[in-house]
Amino acid sequence: MKPHPPPRDPLAALFRDVVLVLGGVFAVRGTDDETVRRVAAGLERAWRRARGGTGRSAPPVPNLAPHPAIAALLRLTEAEEA
Repeated sequence: MKPHPPPRDPLAALFRDVVLVLGGVFAVRGTDDETVRRVAAGLERAWRRARGGTGRSAPPVPNLAPHPAIAALLRLTEAEEA
């Protein structure tokens, strides 16, 4: 995974940190895909609520290799920076 510049928005930075930490916890614990997807879906809803429901779709991130559900959450924060 290539390094990303930190988001300028404090909420985006916090959300990104939470997603990265959870991704690590899921990886270390060997969490099943269904649980990861459910947690990711819940976090996505929280992100969209915090943003007032204005989440835009993000461009694909070619070198991102965490679990697909975690990668999708990371793209949410990158869309806010565009």
